[in-house]
Amino acid sequence: MVSLIFFGGVDSMKKVGIVGAGLGGLVTAALLAKRGNQVVVMERSPILGGRSHVVSKNGFTISYGAHAVLAPKQEPLRSIVRELELPMEYRKASLSKFKLFMEGKVISSPLGFGALTSPAISGFFNHMLCLKQFYKMVKQAPAFPQTMSVGQWIRENVRNPEIAKVLSAYAALSVYDGALDLYSMNRFVELTAREYEKNEPLSYMGYDVLLGELQKAITKNGGGILFGKPVSDLIVEADHVKGVICAGERYEFDEVVLNVPPKELGKLLSYPSLADEFGWYVNQTAHYVFVYDLMLSKRLRGDIGNLLDLDGGFYINDYGLNNPSSVPAGGQLINGLKFLTEQEQLDDSHAKESQTAFETLLHKVYPGWEKYVINKRIINRAMVNGIARRTNAKLLPLQSRAVRGLYLVGDSTEGSGALGMPCYDSAKKVADLLS
Repeated sequence: MVSLIFFGGVDSMKKVGIVGAGLGGLVTAALLAKRGNQVVVMERSPILGGRSHVVSKNGFTISYGAHAVLAPKQEPLRSIVRELELPMEYRKASLSKFKLFMEGKVISSPLGFGALTSPAISGFFNHMLCLKQFYKMVKQAPAFPQTMSVGQWIRENVRNPEIAKVLSAYAALSVYDGALDLYSMNRFVELTAREYEKNEPLSYMGYDVLLGELQKAITKNGGGILFGKPVSDLIVEADHVKGVICAGERYEFDEVVLNVPPKELGKLLSYPSLADEFGWYVNQTAHYVFVYDLMLSKRLRGDIGNLLDLDGGFYINDYGLNNPSSVPAGGQLINGLKFLTEQEQLDDSHAKESQTAFETLLHKVYPGWEKYVINKRIINRAMVNGIARRTNAKLLPLQSRAVRGLYLVGDSTEGSGALGMPCYDSAKKVADLLS
């Protein structure tokens, strides 16, 4: 027996059901609630955030996903922050503490304080050329041939192998992807043109704070968040979505917004026209990185905020320097990543080699680190995007063409940018459509 739950309210309000409490779903819900709509978020797990959830261990606060909000003073984030009155804290990355690792040594970056002296590049002229080619790479208009990849662009435009090595490492860092021969140059510059527009500061507000602020914006404006509510199907009548089914109950809405991974989306497509529209999307390749988070009882050094490994594809972020509240007094939280190649992203066969290589890097950068380990977290393949935003990817539309009243948000949609930015962009666009 299926029971009926109807979310009523003032006639002028739209009753919107949002499936999934990831960043895209929460931002959409917060905007719609602030604008006077009646919003209910249905989340299958007991926590907020999806892949941006936060874990607390031994006094350390660790974000599962993104550790900073990119381009928070550019659109659409600027409008979102202003409308929701989010208490963002802005910090510019310290160029003096942004280091490279090459041939067993920590060195300055030719794109930072080592602009004319970094050992990564030989000769004054080549240092100047490196800066010129970097800004050429990241500040172009997205007007490339559809098949042009970042790797191809570097090979065709950068002749000096030292410069090519540096630019490849920075390109991988910008998109968290080591498969640069698969990554669309058009999608790359959509992100970097904003990220590097004005050497804009990042926002290192802890994601525990951000998720809490979004929850507050939803509930104080009359919205609700229901935890432990796995949605099993959509209610569709005459090509119009009418609500969702959860645990045998019907929840009726005027509009439904989906913030679910592509693999989960496939489970909600029993209606024939939706299966025809979205069936091709759900089996595309996801995007993964290797994660090694290290919680230390003692701060071993404070002169490195970020470290980009030119030889092994690793990246280190000393998270406590950027977000001090995430670390107990005297401790150090090192967030390590490896930008995986195309082959490494297919399965976990790289895991042992990646772990050993990262620990070798730690021994050289933080000698004696193993004596101070409180805890560690290793994820062989942490998902960055449900659909890898590469050259031939088909990203989810923001609105169904087959069924009225159905919308989609999240990092696998046509929202612009990379990493977490499509979550914010798609949320703002869908909220505007529904408003």
